[in-house]
Amino acid sequence: MLTFDRELDLALALARRAGDEILHVYASDFEVEHKPDEGPVTIADRRADKLIRDGIQAAFPDDALLSEETPDDSARLTHRRLWLVDPLDGTRQFVARLPEFAVMIGLAIEGIPRLGVVHMPHERLTCYGVVGVGAWEINAQGSRRELSLASSQPGERPLTAAVSRLNAESRTHRVIERLGARPIRSGSVGRKAALVASGHADFYLTLGGQSQHWDACAPDALLRAAGGFFGTASGAAIAYNTPRIRNSDGLMACRSELLPRLLAEIARARAESTR
Repeated sequence: MLTFDRELDLALALARRAGDEILHVYASDFEVEHKPDEGPVTIADRRADKLIRDGIQAAFPDDALLSEETPDDSARLTHRRLWLVDPLDGTRQFVARLPEFAVMIGLAIEGIPRLGVVHMPHERLTCYGVVGVGAWEINAQGSRRELSLASSQPGERPLTAAVSRLNAESRTHRVIERLGARPIRSGSVGRKAALVASGHADFYLTLGGQSQHWDACAPDALLRAAGGFFGTASGAAIAYNTPRIRNSDGLMACRSELLPRLLAEIARARAESTR
């Protein structure tokens, strides 16, 4: 079994270093620019991106890399191994001074997620997993606990749903309401997926199609490693290192036993929206 020890050690170290750099900028008066798609970008995004990119390229020069803050290079399609990086997932929250952002580093091999690190700088909390090996959480004090959704059951209590704070989507909220789930609002795909992996939320859902593959690979590996599901809102696995990188079919993370129930409500909400 491949444990990816060297890759994991590097990803953990780079995520924490990038998180420290992000917090340094967060405590300052930083300027906000806007990309062509009107999304915000700051010096924190760029510094974290360079730090992570330089570290990966130095350690694994033959691997390809896809990052939100670096122009895409189609040469990556010829590589078996692809690192997918979101150096600051939740820039809108960062700009709004909401401490709900994360650093995400994932590794996909032949399009399949194998390793994922989601680091939350403000809490100094890190969730990470290697598919087939396991998933863990390390807190600010350095204590580590294993994450396993196989032993996490909701019982008779109401469900909890991790949902976006700033990007409301009516069909998503309709599904959550019909399930009688209590929403937990947060920025960052990685943070919401980590809430599921750590047992603080039962599922995460968005039927919006704005996220990209760098938003998904690290949390995908984390949820798989923890024994849960991460994929599209239609219940399909995401293939990485493809020409198109938008998650146009939405995203979903959950305990595997919840998947049929969620898919039924999603299909109902989508059917109603086409009437």
